[in-house]
Amino acid sequence: MEFIKYITVILTFITIIVAWRFSDWRNWRKYYSTILFTIALNLTVTLLTYNHSLWYFHETVFLPNHVLTDFWMKYVYFPPLILIYLSHYPFKKNLIKQAGYILIWTLLWGAVEGFYVLVELTTYHNGWTMGWSAIIWMLIFVFIRLHLTRPLLTWFLCFLLTVFMIGYFNIPITELK
Repeated sequence: MEFIKYITVILTFITIIVAWRFSDWRNWRKYYSTILFTIALNLTVTLLTYNHSLWYFHETVFLPNHVLTDFWMKYVYFPPLILIYLSHYPFKKNLIKQAGYILIWTLLWGAVEGFYVLVELTTYHNGWTMGWSAIIWMLIFVFIRLHLTRPLLTWFLCFLLTVFMIGYFNIPITELK
Protein backbone atom coordinates (compact mmCIF):
# COMPACT_ATOMS: atom_id res chain seq x y z
CA MET A 1 0.00 0.00 0.00
CA GLU A 2 3.01 2.29 -0.21
CA PHE A 3 1.76 3.57 -3.58
CA ILE A 4 -1.04 5.32 -1.66
CA LYS A 5 1.50 7.92 -0.55
CA TYR A 6 1.92 8.85 -4.24
CA ILE A 7 -1.78 8.98 -5.14
CA THR A 8 -2.28 12.76 -4.93
CA VAL A 9 0.57 13.43 -7.33
CA ILE A 10 -0.45 10.53 -9.60
CA LEU A 11 -4.07 11.72 -9.82
CA THR A 12 -2.91 15.27 -10.49
CA PHE A 13 -0.71 14.20 -13.37
CA ILE A 14 -3.48 12.00 -14.79
CA THR A 15 -5.79 15.03 -14.60
CA ILE A 16 -3.19 17.24 -16.32
CA ILE A 17 -2.70 14.68 -19.11
CA VAL A 18 -6.47 14.30 -19.61
CA ALA A 19 -6.85 18.09 -19.63
CA TRP A 20 -4.00 18.47 -22.10
CA ARG A 21 -5.46 15.83 -24.39
CA PHE A 22 -9.22 16.40 -24.12
CA SER A 23 -9.83 20.01 -23.08
CA ASP A 24 -10.54 23.18 -25.00
CA TRP A 25 -7.10 24.79 -24.70
CA ARG A 26 -7.77 27.22 -27.53
CA ASN A 27 -10.36 28.95 -25.36
CA TRP A 28 -8.58 28.72 -22.00
CA ARG A 29 -8.99 32.48 -21.52
CA LYS A 30 -12.76 31.98 -21.47
CA TYR A 31 -12.35 29.78 -18.38
CA TYR A 32 -9.47 31.63 -16.71
CA SER A 33 -11.54 33.90 -14.47
CA THR A 34 -13.56 30.90 -13.27
CA ILE A 35 -10.36 29.03 -12.44
CA LEU A 36 -9.16 32.06 -10.46
CA PHE A 37 -12.57 32.29 -8.77
CA THR A 38 -12.27 28.68 -7.64
CA ILE A 39 -8.75 29.23 -6.31
CA ALA A 40 -9.84 32.39 -4.46
CA LEU A 41 -12.83 30.60 -2.96
CA ASN A 42 -10.67 27.71 -1.85
CA LEU A 43 -8.09 30.09 -0.35
CA THR A 44 -10.87 31.76 1.62
CA VAL A 45 -11.94 28.41 3.04
CA THR A 46 -8.32 27.60 3.90
CA LEU A 47 -7.89 30.88 5.71
CA LEU A 48 -11.18 30.69 7.62
CA THR A 49 -10.63 27.09 8.73
CA TYR A 50 -6.89 27.22 9.37
CA ASN A 51 -7.30 26.87 13.15
CA HIS A 52 -10.59 24.95 12.95
CA SER A 53 -10.07 22.32 10.25
CA LEU A 54 -13.12 20.63 8.80
CA TRP A 55 -10.89 18.20 6.91
CA TYR A 56 -7.20 17.45 7.06
CA PHE A 57 -4.86 16.22 4.34
CA HIS A 58 -2.26 13.84 5.71
CA GLU A 59 1.36 13.46 4.65
CA THR A 60 2.25 11.91 1.32
CA VAL A 61 5.64 11.40 -0.31
CA PHE A 62 5.89 14.77 -2.05
CA LEU A 63 3.44 16.70 0.11
CA PRO A 64 4.52 16.50 3.76
CA ASN A 65 1.67 18.43 5.37
CA HIS A 66 -1.90 19.71 5.06
CA VAL A 67 -1.01 23.22 3.87
CA LEU A 68 1.27 22.07 1.05
CA THR A 69 -1.30 19.48 -0.07
CA ASP A 70 -4.01 22.14 0.06
CA PHE A 71 -1.92 24.51 -2.07
CA TRP A 72 -1.08 21.70 -4.49
CA MET A 73 -4.79 21.02 -4.92
CA LYS A 74 -5.59 24.71 -5.49
CA TYR A 75 -2.82 25.60 -7.91
CA VAL A 76 -1.93 22.36 -9.68
CA TYR A 77 -4.90 19.98 -9.43
CA PHE A 78 -7.98 22.20 -9.68
CA PRO A 79 -7.09 24.29 -12.78
CA PRO A 80 -6.90 21.34 -15.21
CA LEU A 81 -9.88 19.72 -13.48
CA ILE A 82 -11.97 22.86 -14.07
CA LEU A 83 -10.76 23.07 -17.66
CA ILE A 84 -11.92 19.49 -18.30
CA TYR A 85 -15.24 20.13 -16.57
CA LEU A 86 -16.06 23.32 -18.47
CA SER A 87 -14.71 22.09 -21.81
CA HIS A 88 -17.27 19.29 -21.83
CA TYR A 89 -20.13 21.00 -20.03
CA PRO A 90 -23.40 20.56 -22.00
CA PHE A 91 -24.18 24.29 -22.21
CA LYS A 92 -26.70 23.95 -25.03
CA LYS A 93 -28.52 20.95 -23.57
CA ASN A 94 -31.62 21.03 -21.40
CA LEU A 95 -31.45 21.48 -17.62
CA ILE A 96 -31.88 17.74 -16.96
CA LYS A 97 -28.77 16.91 -19.01
CA GLN A 98 -26.86 19.71 -17.28
CA ALA A 99 -27.98 18.46 -13.87
CA GLY A 100 -26.93 14.94 -14.89
CA TYR A 101 -23.50 16.22 -15.88
CA ILE A 102 -23.12 17.98 -12.53
CA LEU A 103 -24.31 14.82 -10.74
CA ILE A 104 -21.74 12.67 -12.57
CA TRP A 105 -18.92 15.06 -11.58
CA THR A 106 -20.21 15.24 -8.00
CA LEU A 107 -20.27 11.44 -7.74
CA LEU A 108 -16.86 11.08 -9.39
CA TRP A 109 -15.07 13.56 -7.12
CA GLY A 110 -17.06 12.39 -4.11
CA ALA A 111 -15.75 8.89 -4.87
CA VAL A 112 -12.18 10.20 -5.17
CA GLU A 113 -12.56 11.94 -1.81
CA GLY A 114 -14.15 8.80 -0.34
CA PHE A 115 -11.09 6.84 -1.46
CA TYR A 116 -8.82 9.41 0.22
CA VAL A 117 -10.81 9.03 3.45
CA LEU A 118 -10.77 5.22 3.18
CA VAL A 119 -6.97 5.13 2.88
CA GLU A 120 -6.67 7.82 5.57
CA LEU A 121 -5.04 10.49 3.43
CA THR A 122 -7.94 12.75 4.41
CA THR A 123 -9.74 12.88 7.74
CA TYR A 124 -12.81 14.85 8.77
CA HIS A 125 -13.06 17.06 11.85
CA ASN A 126 -15.39 19.44 13.69
CA GLY A 127 -18.60 17.93 12.34
CA TRP A 128 -17.58 17.54 8.69
CA THR A 129 -18.77 14.34 6.98
CA MET A 130 -18.81 12.71 3.57
CA GLY A 131 -22.37 13.97 3.23
CA TRP A 132 -21.19 17.56 3.61
CA SER A 133 -18.45 16.91 1.07
CA ALA A 134 -20.99 15.59 -1.44
CA ILE A 135 -23.15 18.70 -0.99
CA ILE A 136 -20.14 21.01 -1.33
CA TRP A 137 -18.81 19.16 -4.41
CA MET A 138 -22.23 19.57 -6.03
CA LEU A 139 -22.34 23.28 -5.17
CA ILE A 140 -18.78 23.78 -6.40
CA PHE A 141 -19.66 22.32 -9.79
CA VAL A 142 -22.85 24.41 -9.96
CA PHE A 143 -20.91 27.55 -8.98
CA ILE A 144 -18.12 26.86 -11.48
CA ARG A 145 -20.71 26.71 -14.25
CA LEU A 146 -22.69 29.68 -12.95
CA HIS A 147 -19.57 31.82 -12.63
CA LEU A 148 -19.05 31.79 -16.40
CA THR A 149 -22.29 33.65 -17.05
CA ARG A 150 -23.25 35.22 -13.73
CA PRO A 151 -20.06 35.93 -11.77
CA LEU A 152 -21.51 38.51 -9.37
CA LEU A 153 -24.42 36.26 -8.48
CA THR A 154 -21.99 33.40 -7.93
CA TRP A 155 -19.82 35.49 -5.59
CA PHE A 156 -22.94 36.53 -3.66
CA LEU A 157 -24.16 32.92 -3.33
CA CYS A 158 -20.71 31.83 -2.18
CA PHE A 159 -20.70 34.61 0.40
CA LEU A 160 -24.06 33.39 1.74
CA LEU A 161 -22.80 29.80 1.81
CA THR A 162 -19.66 30.92 3.66
CA VAL A 163 -21.71 32.77 6.28
CA PHE A 164 -23.86 29.65 6.72
CA MET A 165 -20.81 27.39 7.04
CA ILE A 166 -19.15 29.70 9.58
CA GLY A 167 -22.28 29.56 11.74
CA TYR A 168 -23.12 25.91 11.27
CA PHE A 169 -19.61 24.62 11.95
CA ASN A 170 -18.85 27.20 14.66
CA ILE A 171 -15.78 28.47 12.83
CA PRO A 172 -14.19 30.97 15.25
CA ILE A 173 -13.52 33.85 12.86
CA THR A 174 -13.03 36.28 15.75
CA GLU A 175 -9.84 34.38 16.60
CA LEU A 176 -8.23 34.95 13.20
CA LYS A 177 -5.11 37.12 13.11
